[in-house]
Amino acid sequence: MMQFEDILQKTQKNLDKDQLEAVYADTNCVVSAGAGSGKTTVLSYRFLRLVLQRKAKVDEILTLTFTRKAAAEMHQRIHQHLLLCKDDPEIAKQLATFSEAPISTLDSFCTTIVRGDSVAFGIAQDFVIDDEQNNKNARKVAKELIDCWPQSKGARIVSELYAPDVLLDEVLLPLANKHYFLPKMVEKGLADTIFEAVRAEYESSLDQFLTLLNRYTAFTDSTKTVQGYRDDALVLQNKIQSCASEGELKELLCSKLGHRRAPGKGKSDDFQYLKESLPEFRLVRKKLCIALSILTGREQLDAVIDFCTDFVDAYHKEKRTSGILTFSDVSSLAVEMLIKNKPLRAYYKNKYRYIMIDEFQDNNEQQKALLYLLAEQPGQEGEGVPSASCLQRDKLFFVGDEKQSIYRFRGSDVSVFKQLSTELTSVGGAAYELSTNYRSEPALIQWFNSIFPSIMAHDNESYEADFKELSFRNPSEGIHSSCTLLIKEYEPEKSETEEEEAKDSDAEAYAVASMLRKMLDSDEYLIPCAQGMRRPEPNDMALLLRSTSNQLSFEKAFRRMDIPYTVQAARSLMLEAVANDFYAMLQLAIYPDDKLAYATTLRSPFCNLSDHAIAVAVNEPIFDPGLELSESDRNRFFCCKAFYDRLLWVIANQGLSDVANALWYESGYYLSLTAKAESQVYLEHFTFFHRLAQMQEEQGKSISQFLDYLRDNLVQNEKIDELNVIKESEQGVQIMSIHKSKGLEFPIVVLANTGSKAKNRSKVYSDYGPCALPFALKIPYFVSETKQEYAQHAGQLFEEGLDQALDRAELKRLLYVALTRAETHLVISGVFGRQNRDTGEDAQASTHLKMLCDSLGLAIDQIDEREDDFLRIRKIQSIAETLFYTGSRTKEELFRKHLAHARLWYDRSSAPYSVQKIRYATTALVHPGQLGVSILLPSLPTDAILSAYAEEQVTGFGTFVHRLCEQYLRNTSLEDIRDLLPSELSKVLNASELSTIIKDAQLLCENLVRSSWYAEEIAPYLCETEVGFFQAWEHEGRRIVVEGSIDLLVHTPQGLLVVDFKTDRYYSAEAHRQQVETYMEAVRRIYGQPVRGCVLYLRNLDAMVSWEKDNDKNTV
Repeated sequence: MMQFEDILQKTQKNLDKDQLEAVYADTNCVVSAGAGSGKTTVLSYRFLRLVLQRKAKVDEILTLTFTRKAAAEMHQRIHQHLLLCKDDPEIAKQLATFSEAPISTLDSFCTTIVRGDSVAFGIAQDFVIDDEQNNKNARKVAKELIDCWPQSKGARIVSELYAPDVLLDEVLLPLANKHYFLPKMVEKGLADTIFEAVRAEYESSLDQFLTLLNRYTAFTDSTKTVQGYRDDALVLQNKIQSCASEGELKELLCSKLGHRRAPGKGKSDDFQYLKESLPEFRLVRKKLCIALSILTGREQLDAVIDFCTDFVDAYHKEKRTSGILTFSDVSSLAVEMLIKNKPLRAYYKNKYRYIMIDEFQDNNEQQKALLYLLAEQPGQEGEGVPSASCLQRDKLFFVGDEKQSIYRFRGSDVSVFKQLSTELTSVGGAAYELSTNYRSEPALIQWFNSIFPSIMAHDNESYEADFKELSFRNPSEGIHSSCTLLIKEYEPEKSETEEEEAKDSDAEAYAVASMLRKMLDSDEYLIPCAQGMRRPEPNDMALLLRSTSNQLSFEKAFRRMDIPYTVQAARSLMLEAVANDFYAMLQLAIYPDDKLAYATTLRSPFCNLSDHAIAVAVNEPIFDPGLELSESDRNRFFCCKAFYDRLLWVIANQGLSDVANALWYESGYYLSLTAKAESQVYLEHFTFFHRLAQMQEEQGKSISQFLDYLRDNLVQNEKIDELNVIKESEQGVQIMSIHKSKGLEFPIVVLANTGSKAKNRSKVYSDYGPCALPFALKIPYFVSETKQEYAQHAGQLFEEGLDQALDRAELKRLLYVALTRAETHLVISGVFGRQNRDTGEDAQASTHLKMLCDSLGLAIDQIDEREDDFLRIRKIQSIAETLFYTGSRTKEELFRKHLAHARLWYDRSSAPYSVQKIRYATTALVHPGQLGVSILLPSLPTDAILSAYAEEQVTGFGTFVHRLCEQYLRNTSLEDIRDLLPSELSKVLNASELSTIIKDAQLLCENLVRSSWYAEEIAPYLCETEVGFFQAWEHEGRRIVVEGSIDLLVHTPQGLLVVDFKTDRYYSAEAHRQQVETYMEAVRRIYGQPVRGCVLYLRNLDAMVSWEKDNDKNTV
């Protein structure tokens, strides 16, 4: 019988002390394995030890990983170890069946469990996992529920609170996919649970608020500021005492009353107390507004919970009927089955003697429950999930690193891994730490040890990772590792230069590409190799990005510097020539009369005609054989025609992936690219295009639908979801996200775009408490004299700022993962802009760049360049946009010759005509200096809504009111007033907001038609609405044509009255003078009668400005 120690000696594998402790562990334990510490080695050798010591057979050791790739690597390593022991008869016997060893992903293992008892949960055993189809099914169920008539109260509430697409795609689909996987249901009594928590918080907050008010009313400081707060506190105190219900109290606290600006400077005790307590006062009042909104909105909450219950029930029924599940369903069902089906639990407990799981920091409480159920003591199938004390003492072996937990968006919870050590060691388990990083050079590790203690510092929050100093190996002989920081300072006002400057992201990319070019071409950045040292090659480098939004800049820069690269996310696929040329050829095949597609095809590598030949061909029928062309053009033209005929046959008889192959290979397109060195980088674009065609083919899409998809996505700098390809090998610098790089290592790592901030994600549904729900209300409340916020869900009371804190904690861990991918050299680049410097007094770093600068003590507004032996800090300079233009340079003499020849075609026989605009709208003639003094008019509820939107929505409100006024003046009945809403409002605002806007518009119009002025000046006479005209006018010394439309023209016995309606928030006597004068002059010329004009402010009919124009005198 072969001994484990003999294998170690035979393979000359020198495991360090920490690794050996973990390999020889025979108790439930947690192994904290830092980056590059050899965790895969530990797992594989522990597996080998257990088998060699006859503690278990290969099919009795359940080994679980996070990804299929990791599972395949683990399978291969263990198999290689066992092959060294094939002379042992017992091992040889097990090798024969090693392909069946339970080494898999956690998802795959859960699927196996669920197939064993799925019928008991109403699911066929041949269920399939298809996330995309599940999304479609969830969307279908949601639409049916919302569109069902009569609409339920809950459906009506959520339809009013959300825009239709937001409700479906951002609320109901995430609820279905992230929260209500099988068999989870909406809990009964959920509203009571929420209300109990809210009630307790309300009572506590009310006590705090009243205590603060009492203190404020006792102020004796006589300064105006302090006395103002004292007076407000007295008023609030009295009004609170007189409130007869929580509804009245809500209206009071949500109002503007008592909101003042923060105090400035003062010295008294009262002043200091006011200044220190004011943030608490505002926060407590805010909590009271939210709590009272929820407590007085029980009816709405109950209705939304009923709606959510109906949705989840219908969605689960659809899953059971279709047999289409998600991985989340399978994971959740596996735990539920093991809890309820005790014989099934006993079967799996007996089947596996040991369980080892890798990357456990990326799992959560549910996965821990699964493993605890499988590790329960034999013969003790208790109720629910067993505690740590009820586990078999030597069955579980967890491996992970809390500093590398970066999958929160998939549901991972780092706190679960952090708590494991405490749980297991408290009942006799063990905790081990692999602290030596064998991947990176010691200089890099020492630098990590100097920066991460401050970056990862925290106040014992469970969601934060702890950083402990890393140990390191001996340095590689002759290697001088380095870290280079490339930083672009913020430039508030860029200087004007002759050449237009490139974007900051392009300047960063150019600096990075220049740095990599230097690394490739010099001996300054050598890396270790079997022979000692060598220059790096592009394959040795990786460019890591937290977000791929600026990936295109780096691709352009790499092409400019002739640096080959490969991408994991084809963000530029739809921006480059390959997709555009393929689209043009397919468009021509389906729509032969498309001249633009024809010209593009003739210009592209499919044909490559000369300019003259293209000009001739596009004016004749497609592929006309009678064209007079030069011999070379003629040969190309007919080769292209032959391929076009072949393509039509492929489209008619084969699938989309075959069409893609024909475009690439049969057309000669592939050969045309390989013939040019600068075009090599486009070769992998076909790999992504072909995969895209495959995906569309799998979805049953036709060639026309595929063409529609391409047309919609051309020239879009967007990442295409699920477009992943498997490559035989990676050639060139690998561009990938930090998430994709996890588990990989590279001699040289570039962490770029470190100045990018994560998008601000405002919540669109509540995930507070045991169940997630759509919002049930949207109650406005004032947080200052002018600013309003909305009470929407209970989580606002208890989770304020939690999401931001969780995001920031993961941002730190992403930085750790990215930097620890490097073996020898590290390059970090980033740009400071107006939004990412985090310079506020209490501001925390929100970017990797700011985190690093803070840790290094760098002043971000004036970067000090540094050239140390290890750390180099360099500034990124602005660059001219022309630096990104590629192509060989023409000699100046030859260029001038070409230019002179071309001028013959473009020189004019006469001087060019000076083109000037002569047609203007009347509103375009008002100069800002003519606006005069403005007075604020009464506000409307609409104003608060539109303040959150763009100017086009404000303009849209004015358009809507004008249309509605016209209907009132014509006395026209409408089937649905919403038909008058412009798209700027109807497509952007939700149902509740539109309802408010409609009410305000009706109020303005009704006030007008009920006014005494309307009865005297308009009602008795003939009126015309929206009277259009053109008028000659003198403007800036030129004769121009003015175009306008008069809101209302009234024919009175004394002459004509021009009325211009305004929904403006401000009154100004001069703001619209020139506009109305133009109207009056046009009417006087057309009708030859005296004219009066007026601007009518619908918010206040008394605020009217009027003018008169005599028929014979050109005076106003």
